Amino acid sequence: MTDIRLLTPQDQPRLEAFLRAHTTETMFLRGNLAQGGIHDGTQPYQGRYAAVFEGDRIIGVAAHYWQGMLVVFAPGHAGAVARAAVSNRAVAGILGPWQQALDAQEALAIDDTDRILRSREVLMALKLDELRQPAALPNQHLACRLAAAADLDLLAEWRLAFTLETLGATPSRAVTEQCRAEAARWIAEGSQFLLFDGQHPVAGCCFNARLPDAVQIGNVWTPPQFRSRGYGRAVVAGALAVARDAGANLAVLFTPTDNAAAKTAYAALGFTAIGDYAILLFKP
Repeated sequence: MTDIRLLTPQDQPRLEAFLRAHTTETMFLRGNLAQGGIHDGTQPYQGRYAAVFEGDRIIGVAAHYWQGMLVVFAPGHAGAVARAAVSNRAVAGILGPWQQALDAQEALAIDDTDRILRSREVLMALKLDELRQPAALPNQHLACRLAAAADLDLLAEWRLAFTLETLGATPSRAVTEQCRAEAARWIAEGSQFLLFDGQHPVAGCCFNARLPDAVQIGNVWTPPQFRSRGYGRAVVAGALAVARDAGANLAVLFTPTDNAAAKTAYAALGFTAIGDYAILLFKP
């Protein structure tokens, strides 16, 4: 028999153990929990958590976070636990395994007419001791480094371009401010990377979830004028080398199922497809 209830800070060790057993599917949940704890607040990484229990064992979870995103991993119970997790904040989007995300949307009665983006993604994973570093093309002089505060203007611009092109956002002052805040936070956390060809910044990526044992790659962006030169692959490889050298042993990412170029690039680094994932985004 199962039971669903909201979690308290006392439940955190039990939740951490459950998520650690399903790392590849739960990096957002693991990363946010490590940063914000079980606290339904308005600061980055904070959220309201609900879990499915079988006896005293957690078998599924959903969390509704500070910015409105709902993240779910609850096989067979996604709809019910999503309803329990949702707070009085609007649901800005749903992330999780594809069918579970759709089940959560249905349970919350969010109509498709409110949708901005409905992207089915391939979930990919890599053991970092199997990372394959790509060779630079002739005449390329590539170097990858952590971003610094002085890079904020450039990275805020790139984050906005990514959000408009990839996530279907509509240009607005609020979106611009949000993108700048995200770039600033990733820089401050030491999670944002820049690739240079000579003196020119040509691509970027970040860890959108990071733990001592695992990282999740996101926000991979190459400006249009620098595409088809292997820069996206190179910046991801550079970031993963940093994570590996710091002790992480696993990397996860997801990319649209119809993005053949990205899937090929990540496979060249050693990533393999392990499942599917959903990005569902809704109008404010």
